[in-house]
Amino acid sequence: MSRVRGDDEGRITLLALAFGLLATVLVLVVTSASAVHLQRRELYALSDAAARDAADALDEDRYYAGGGVLLTRASVRDSVAAYVGAHAPGAEVGAGTGTPDGRTARVELVRVTTPPFTAFVPAGLTRVRLVARSTAVADLR
Repeated sequence: MSRVRGDDEGRITLLALAFGLLATVLVLVVTSASAVHLQRRELYALSDAAARDAADALDEDRYYAGGGVLLTRASVRDSVAAYVGAHAPGAEVGAGTGTPDGRTARVELVRVTTPPFTAFVPAGLTRVRLVARSTAVADLR
């Protein structure tokens, strides 16, 4: 029969507390990563909708004058800025927003977010920059 030495008491409690702390940190990290992923998906949905809206915002003066250019960089940027301002004030219109050929609206949206549960992380390390790009084609007949 073996005897338990007196200096081994309490080690199971310490181990259980360490595993509990590790599990809690793991849950917080996964929750923060999921929140950032959901914000990224929301930004992609917003950029898709803004691209569709921008493809419909043709330059009417050029269109009715018989010009082949339906969209201009200014009309796409103005349309995207108005749409984003009305639906998601936290997002910014990126530099890649415009039109390469007068028929395709390219949209780039940027949002800087802070994941939840980052109170003990230095402020410079908690910012995540999200970028979403979408395209839509103006198809008028």
